[in-house]
Amino acid sequence: MAKDLINTSILKLFLSYFIPSFVSMFVLSTYVIVDGIFVGNGIGEIGLGAIGLVTPIFSLFIGIELLFGIGGAALVSISLGKNKPHKARIIFSSIIYCLTSLGILLSIIMFIFREKLAYALGSNDELLAYVMPYLSVIIIGSTIILLQSTLCTFARNDKAPNLAMISFVFGSIINIFLNYIFIFICQWGMFGAAFSTILGHFFGLLIILWHFICKKGDLYFIKAFSFKALNLAIKSGISPSMTEFAFGFTIVIMNIFLINLSGKQGVTILSIIMYIGAVCFGSILSISYGLQPIASYNFGAGQIGRTLKTLKIGMVFAVAMGIIIYIILFFGIPHIAKIFLKSDTTILNDLIFAVRIYFFGYLFLGSNVIIAAFLQATGRSISSMIVSAAHNLVFMMILLPIFAYCFGVNGIWASYPVSLFCAFIIGIYILKKELKYFKSKE
Repeated sequence: MAKDLINTSILKLFLSYFIPSFVSMFVLSTYVIVDGIFVGNGIGEIGLGAIGLVTPIFSLFIGIELLFGIGGAALVSISLGKNKPHKARIIFSSIIYCLTSLGILLSIIMFIFREKLAYALGSNDELLAYVMPYLSVIIIGSTIILLQSTLCTFARNDKAPNLAMISFVFGSIINIFLNYIFIFICQWGMFGAAFSTILGHFFGLLIILWHFICKKGDLYFIKAFSFKALNLAIKSGISPSMTEFAFGFTIVIMNIFLINLSGKQGVTILSIIMYIGAVCFGSILSISYGLQPIASYNFGAGQIGRTLKTLKIGMVFAVAMGIIIYIILFFGIPHIAKIFLKSDTTILNDLIFAVRIYFFGYLFLGSNVIIAAFLQATGRSISSMIVSAAHNLVFMMILLPIFAYCFGVNGIWASYPVSLFCAFIIGIYILKKELKYFKSKE
């Protein structure tokens, strides 16, 4: 049943988008964690370290998806809110055609230079034998990853959040099943871990394509391409994509510092933090996914009061989620850590300490993400970009080397929550200024 984004209560609407998004992100993140468990127990800590080094490549894919998908989805929802479905289809079709071509081109370039790319990501000779097979398969399947994520984003904005959830859930189940077979039965090692990931995304892609090919909603493919629409989508998506690109760049820098300060032990700890963070960040990201279609549509329809109420609900959920996440990790990390590591590990205590410092930043992360997502969803791209840049790029690039030099490995972990707190101050200041703009529109 199509959702009435104008008359239904905001809380009910928000929950109808947030819950499927949360389930999607939770299942997707769970399979990521299961992947880590299989690699940690089937291949070893060095396998976890290798995947940690490849993490920035996933940030690159997610950043591209956000640049086109989230930016385009906001424009699509605004257009649908203004009752301009044909314009929405032009935007949708242009983005998918462009993203497919870009994904193929990137795959070819990165595959040709994959060994140099591995070293640029921080790999040393010891880790290279584990990094290369994983990286090569992920690069080849990158277009599949891009298309599934982007189409799920558009499906949510086409009033089909449940189908997007099914796509992620089914793909994740396939991935977990194949991961076990490829790593433990076939003994394919890092190649098997990567191949199961690509196949999971492929089957998820087939499910979500059905919605658009069969014209089940307002969005479907048409024979049209607009550079203007593409340009507008990119401008709208710069803010969320910058956050992800900056995050990937930050992980590269952290890995380089960790390799120099503590060798493979440091990058293994960071890799496990990233696995845990996939669930935690996915939970917060699902709140922004619940907020964005409602805020964009109501803003496009001139319903400013409902738009601002969406922001309030999103902020409350984000703050609560951050508190819950930190409490669970603070007390639960001694037990959670053991599922990734073999019994003879020597890094358990260091990992527990690192997690308790690093994830303190989640008390501020939710607010930063929601403020940036809301501003982006309502066309305030520059303000959203500033909040996003402060979130991962500006303060981390300043504080990370300083803290690493002054406090060593512990300083690397501490630089993240301090950076998020500084970004939180900037985000609140910008939001207060932007609220004057929205109130003038009422």
